[in-house]
Amino acid sequence: MIDFLHADRTVLHLIPEYVGEVYVISQVVEELREINETSELYELGLLVIDPEIEDIYSAASEVNSISFQDRLCLLTAKRHGLTCITNDRILRRFCETDGVPILWGLELLVELCDAGGIPKNIAEAIAQTIHETNPRHITQKILKKFKEKLSNIK
Repeated sequence: MIDFLHADRTVLHLIPEYVGEVYVISQVVEELREINETSELYELGLLVIDPEIEDIYSAASEVNSISFQDRLCLLTAKRHGLTCITNDRILRRFCETDGVPILWGLELLVELCDAGGIPKNIAEAIAQTIHETNPRHITQKILKKFKEKLSNIK
């Protein structure tokens, strides 16, 4: 989500309309420097969800290689049957182990394009901007795979 906020926040508004609802846990919202008020998220079509107290306790009590916020995202997604959208490889591994569906951030762009929300050239331009602002996590290799998936859309 942070990548989209940096690249083109207007695309976030299209995802709920064409792909599906996007939830953000309240603990992650608190960390978003790109957002001044929660109302900005609602304007973008994103929904803030408060994790269950049991999940908060569980996330706080577990000591492993993912952060409290990442663990809480995983537990909330698992509880509510949500897909975890992340570019974090460690969180993705934990999600896979726990049977939580996952998507790369750029896969959302592919789904948005496939659903008719944006044309391919716009999706590719946004992905390129995301790569330029976050080359550590969105590498040339990831960008290439994204372009291949995009080219398979009819």
